Amino acid sequence: MIHSETTSGPVGATRSKGAATRRARVRRQQVARFALFMLPALTPYLLFMIVPLLLGFYYSFTDLNPLFPDTSFVGLQNYRDLPQDSDFLRSVRNTLVISVIVTLLTNVLGLGVALLLNHPGRLFYTLRTLFFVPQVLSAVIVSFIWSIILTQNGILNTVLRNAGLGELARPWLGLPGTALGSIMLVVTWQALGFCVVVYLATLQSIPADLFEAARIDGGNRWEQFRHITFPLLAPGMTITVVLTMISVFKLYDHVAVLTAGGPAGTTETLSFNIIKVGFTANQAGYSSAMAVVLFVVIGCISVALTSLLRRREVTY
Repeated sequence: MIHSETTSGPVGATRSKGAATRRARVRRQQVARFALFMLPALTPYLLFMIVPLLLGFYYSFTDLNPLFPDTSFVGLQNYRDLPQDSDFLRSVRNTLVISVIVTLLTNVLGLGVALLLNHPGRLFYTLRTLFFVPQVLSAVIVSFIWSIILTQNGILNTVLRNAGLGELARPWLGLPGTALGSIMLVVTWQALGFCVVVYLATLQSIPADLFEAARIDGGNRWEQFRHITFPLLAPGMTITVVLTMISVFKLYDHVAVLTAGGPAGTTETLSFNIIKVGFTANQAGYSSAMAVVLFVVIGCISVALTSLLRRREVTY
C-alpha cells in the first residue's frame, strides 16, 4: 500500500504537468488564430489611427515645418502660445457656439419630427426617408447645394425679391452677422435626419401597454409624454446628443465650402484652423498642439455628457 502511494505520486504529478502543458499549447494556438483573424482589421486601425495620434502628440512638442527638415523640440511652447493666439481663441469660441446650438436644435427638432412621423402608413414612411436623405449625402455636396441657395443672387434672395421682400435679401454667407448662422442652419439641416431616425427607433421600442394604462388612468397626451415617453427616450437622447456634439466639434467641410472661414475669420472652427495652420502656414507642430487640445476637449465633453445623460436613463 505504501509502495502504491509512492508510485502514484510522481505519476499523478507527471500527468498533471502534461495536461497543463497541453492546455497552455491549446491556449497559445487559440491566441494565434485570434491574432491572425484580427490582423487585417487591426493593421489599418494601427496605421491610420493610433500611429498618427501618437505622432501628432509628439509633434505638438516640436516646431515641425514640412518645408524645412530641421525640427527641434520646443517642449510646451506651442501650448503656451495658444492662449495668446486670437485666431485660435476665436475658432474655439465659434466651435463651442456652433456645437451647442446645433446639438440643441437637432435634438429638439428631431424629437418633434419623430413624434409627428411615429405613425404607420406609406406617407409617413416616405417622409421618414426624405428626412434621412441629407444624412447620407456628402457634407461637400450639401454645402455646394446650400451655397447656391444662400449666395447674393441665389435661390433664397430670388424668392424674396419675387415675393416683394427684397429688403430682406442679402449675401447670407458674406456678412459677419449672418455667415455663422447660415453654417449652423446647413449643419442642422443635414444632421436632423440622424436624430429623427434614432428617436423614431426609441419611440417604437416603448411598449404600447404603458400608454394604454396611462389612458385608462386618465392621463392626457402631455402627461403621457412627460411621464412615459420622455423618460424612456433617454437612451436615444444620450446617443444623439453625444454623437452630434462630437461630429459638430470636428466641423470642417461645411466651413471650407461655404465660407472658407470668412468673412474675416468669423466662421473659422477649430478643425478649420488646424488645417489652415498645418497645411497653409506649414506650422505642423503648432497645428498638432491645436489638434491635441481638440482631442482632449472632445474626450472630456463626451465622457461628461455620457455620464450626465446616462443618469436619467430608466428601464421598464
